[in-house]
Amino acid sequence: MITIENITKQIQKKQATKFVDNKAAVLLPIVEVNHQLHLLFQVRSEKLKWQPGDICFPGGRVELTAPNPEYTAKRETVEELGIAYNQITILGQLPKFIATLGMIIYPFVGTINSLNDLQLNHDEVEQIFTIPVEWFIHNRPMSATMFVGHKPADDFPFNIITNRSQSWQKRSEHPVYFYQYRNRVIWGLTAQILMRFIETIRE
Repeated sequence: MITIENITKQIQKKQATKFVDNKAAVLLPIVEVNHQLHLLFQVRSEKLKWQPGDICFPGGRVELTAPNPEYTAKRETVEELGIAYNQITILGQLPKFIATLGMIIYPFVGTINSLNDLQLNHDEVEQIFTIPVEWFIHNRPMSATMFVGHKPADDFPFNIITNRSQSWQKRSEHPVYFYQYRNRVIWGLTAQILMRFIETIRE
């Protein structure tokens, strides 16, 4: 028999997860290369199931044990780049982003001391590269429009939900930004965060 006590117990058990739902943090790492400030980017490992080969900043999901998103941004950078915590200096936080699927992203800007001591975690990072910050200041991104929609699958019960279309239906649209630097294309959420950073320092 279902009781209030059983319902409460099951709900609380489901709440005991490792991650905070829908929260992530990233670091925009600045490093000096040939006496010029560069941003460091990662190419996601081909071993990953989600967006392998895409370009991103270091970062990841916020765990329940994390004291704050800044800690997560630093911890993920340490794990992915293989550097020590004391090589990262946080300069500040950009406004949080709400991604298309509802994920809340907390972006932080920081410096890393050098590229010399990196020991990449190749389970997550295929390679890294840098681009001068000055290049982004003088080169605005391209933009396009992305439609977000839905379409019922073949097993949808149209016989009982008779007013539902069987075709694709647009729910919303949003701009998508693209930076192309030599043979690298930075786009999507990473480009959106990057654009916000460049607009901030340009002001």
